[in-house]
Amino acid sequence: MKYGYGRPALKSSVDVQLQTAFSDGNWNSVVRLADKRAKSLKDPYYEAIKVSAESQLDGAADRGAVLNAIEELVKQKTVPDIDTIELYEWAAGDLIGEEIEYADTLGPLRVKWAKANPKSPLAMGCLQSCLEYWDLVSAQQISTALDKAHLNSGDRKFMFWSITLTFLLSISPQCSGPSRKVYSLLVLKQLERAAEITENTPKIEAKDRGLLTEEEVCLYYRVLLAHGNREDFVKRVRSGGLGALAMLEKGHKLLFWECLDALEPWGEWDLIFDLCRQALRLGLNGATAPFFVCDLQVWKRFIAAASKAADPRASLKEVQNVLKDFFAIETKTAQMYKKNLSLALLESTFHLSTLAQDSALEATGMTPRVVQIGLLLDDCFDKLSAFDDVKGYVSLLTFEEAKTLVDVILPKMFDSITEKAKQLNLRSLICKIRYLLVTCPQTLSRQPSLVDGESQPQPYRCRFCSHLTSLPCGHCLQEVTAEAAKTYKQISADQDLQGLIPRLDKDPRQDLALVIATSLLKLSGLKASPSSASGAPLRGVHPELLLQAILLLDTQLANTPADNGLRLLLVELCLLIGTTSYARQMWIPMDVKRTIQDALSPLFFDRISTLSPALFQGSRPLMEPLRSYYANSLRNDSPLKIWDAFSAGSYTSILDLSKYNSQLRTSCTLMMTLVEEARATRSFGGRIDFEIDNHPLARHITDDTLLLNKTDYGSFPNLEGPQGPQIQEFVRLGPELSNERAHVAFLAEQFSDLLAYRPPKDYKPARPHDAAIRDRNYALESLTRLNHSLGNFIHIPALPTLLTGPEMTYYNVVFLLTSALLTSLSTSRGDPAPKTLAQVTSSIRTALSSLKTSCFHSCPPHMPPTLFALTDMHTVAHLRETALAVKHGAAFVLSFHERELARDRSGKSALHRDVVSEMKALEAVATKALAETKSHLQKLKEMLGEGGWMDRILDWTFGREDDEAEREGEEYRAAVVDVVGGRDAAEEWAGKMLESWRDTVKGWLMVRWD
Repeated sequence: MKYGYGRPALKSSVDVQLQTAFSDGNWNSVVRLADKRAKSLKDPYYEAIKVSAESQLDGAADRGAVLNAIEELVKQKTVPDIDTIELYEWAAGDLIGEEIEYADTLGPLRVKWAKANPKSPLAMGCLQSCLEYWDLVSAQQISTALDKAHLNSGDRKFMFWSITLTFLLSISPQCSGPSRKVYSLLVLKQLERAAEITENTPKIEAKDRGLLTEEEVCLYYRVLLAHGNREDFVKRVRSGGLGALAMLEKGHKLLFWECLDALEPWGEWDLIFDLCRQALRLGLNGATAPFFVCDLQVWKRFIAAASKAADPRASLKEVQNVLKDFFAIETKTAQMYKKNLSLALLESTFHLSTLAQDSALEATGMTPRVVQIGLLLDDCFDKLSAFDDVKGYVSLLTFEEAKTLVDVILPKMFDSITEKAKQLNLRSLICKIRYLLVTCPQTLSRQPSLVDGESQPQPYRCRFCSHLTSLPCGHCLQEVTAEAAKTYKQISADQDLQGLIPRLDKDPRQDLALVIATSLLKLSGLKASPSSASGAPLRGVHPELLLQAILLLDTQLANTPADNGLRLLLVELCLLIGTTSYARQMWIPMDVKRTIQDALSPLFFDRISTLSPALFQGSRPLMEPLRSYYANSLRNDSPLKIWDAFSAGSYTSILDLSKYNSQLRTSCTLMMTLVEEARATRSFGGRIDFEIDNHPLARHITDDTLLLNKTDYGSFPNLEGPQGPQIQEFVRLGPELSNERAHVAFLAEQFSDLLAYRPPKDYKPARPHDAAIRDRNYALESLTRLNHSLGNFIHIPALPTLLTGPEMTYYNVVFLLTSALLTSLSTSRGDPAPKTLAQVTSSIRTALSSLKTSCFHSCPPHMPPTLFALTDMHTVAHLRETALAVKHGAAFVLSFHERELARDRSGKSALHRDVVSEMKALEAVATKALAETKSHLQKLKEMLGEGGWMDRILDWTFGREDDEAEREGEEYRAAVVDVVGGRDAAEEWAGKMLESWRDTVKGWLMVRWD
């Protein structure tokens, strides 16, 4: 970590010659001149200059001198010189966190000086420096000293800085258990005293030590929520002076939101109902702007609270009365609030319907819920958000209601519209709603598994089409596909209709393409979240429909390249089928910004090294955007912009920044970045700057660290019902990022680092015997730790559902290898033969054999073998990784054995002959597996170099022309082919797929196989 403010300036009393040498970085001259001045002037400051300059030289002794100087300064009881502290902090910048801890050395020195000079402007610099290194203990002490020194100045910021830092310290790991209780009580009492001043002072002034601003009041509530009790919090929310409603009347609604967030988990529904009712009434009564709190989330909480009241019917009627009052003035407000009112009315209608069900209306399906959905759609069906607005409500309809909506309400709406542009929007919306309902379980009725003693092939009967089916109904999906394709083709063939599209919020063909593509994915047999428990993702998939979905999305994206939703879906599907270089071409235009790298990057980068390590070989490192983002965001221990938040008095931002920084340091995406880059670097025999557990970004990660998955799937265009898996679960290669997967990947890379370590070529220990003992002990300690840690994660019952099959096998083998190596290195020639080693090595060979079978001999009968091989590089990658781990593990043991034989001619310190035999056998098995895998890829490369591949890919996509008789009666297939323009129009796309597959296979043959 570098000193945050650059090279410090020397005192003005220092002579020009020394000043010049220091500013020019002429360190040898600085050392010479400072030493001369120190001896002649007897001023310790010149000794500090000399030591600081020596730290910039190359010698280890010179660089370490500043550490000794700092330790001596800490031991002194006198107040240190601030300029000396500045010099030492700059000089030791690269060593802080590695050789010394700021909180044990420079932080206390800053505190000592600031307490002695609290009114000096430099005391603020001491506080800022402690914050930069996130030394909360020292920062809290300095802020307290500043507050006391400025007690009568009228500057209240020091008081709230002290309170904020005391609170941060009380919830930080830097604070010990007993101290945490003291600081918690202290910060709570300080804020309660400030609250009393505010409430009991008739006319509070700016210099009073009360709570004046919204930020100060919100800070009080956050501390009360963290360290107070529920009763006190509720009492404060209800209070008149600093309560949520009182703050609303003053024009502050942040506190109102935070109070609702806190009360909901506690189930304080009566209070929530009362707060929302009064807050909304404030707008109606003129106490605030009419729509000041008229947000949809407020209405939803208001309605949810009403439905949980003792008399929910009366409470919901009260909600609707408030709504009526707002509808009476809606003509004077923005469209956004009008829509919020309509959605709130729909929400209340759904809640009311659960209290009073009319059996006659239920039977016909024309219920108030359906009518209200129809009224809402009639008003906003042509808006971009129409489907998302009603999606959640439509998915809750009974089958009778859903059928009425689809067969009665929506057709009537369509017949009443005369504008062709709006008709296009509605037809697109109808297709999306129809697809949504097909994915909802209430549209199916369960069938008995046995009828007349015979098992039934399908578990459900569709209530729309009466066909026996699984979820979702395949026949209905075909109908939806055919209808969407028909509409799509009609728009594309009509120039007049295309001329209307610029007048719309969105090209309807984008949504129609999405409906068709997702329907094809379901019809292809693609399953959600494939894991080691469910098998490979494409094993049960019909490739024709999957490839048609990809072709359709690619065709549409060429026409509407700004549609990032379709682009993201296409990226995931290209990764799924192994066309990784093309997936990257699709990903780059998304231009993911730095602030959302952590949330969006896993959508492309997760498992990328197991799909195509060649992507890491470009002119710009593949992971550079992520690496630079984390390097910049986590370059200091403190959160970015934390001092700006202090300076602005934004106390909630300080707390939020601290929380975000903590979560970013324990992000699954961060761990994914380190692992993927380490694997790819290893694959090409590249130089790794840090062993992964010594990487600066991973220095706080332990087995107990909970790694957080913050992946954001909100960018996916999702038409699925909320009761089932969402679209991202179908198109992912395997289970999403998780704490467990991140940890086992991290540990596996540590194992690889242990095996790969080689001492420098010029390393020749003076005592080879002692060095050999140290090396053996280090290896045993590392293997013991890895075996224990991996064992804890491998034996978690849920782990198989969090990994793909090849991943589970690989991590199991790494765990077994740690055990095998531990046993091997612990068994000398004179010890009894190890009994468990043969069992462990047998399990390793079995795992390796199962991976080979999965890779070479498991192609399903309905899929072309070459296509299956091209789409299964994930298994190839883990077969290679597993075989290399076995080979390198065995070589690690055999190398140790050879070194011991060379060092000790008696052979007593060498390993047991059974160990040597087992390791040689493992090495041979792994070498053979690597040769077979490389040969498999070489054959693929040769096959892809042959002619006729364009026609073969088109056959995979559309089927052979002589097989058309088999597809008679499946009109939806013909409709899809018509949309994409048939075989001729797909040739360019087929060429891109072929080129990408060739790149992938070529890249795999470039990696190391030894």
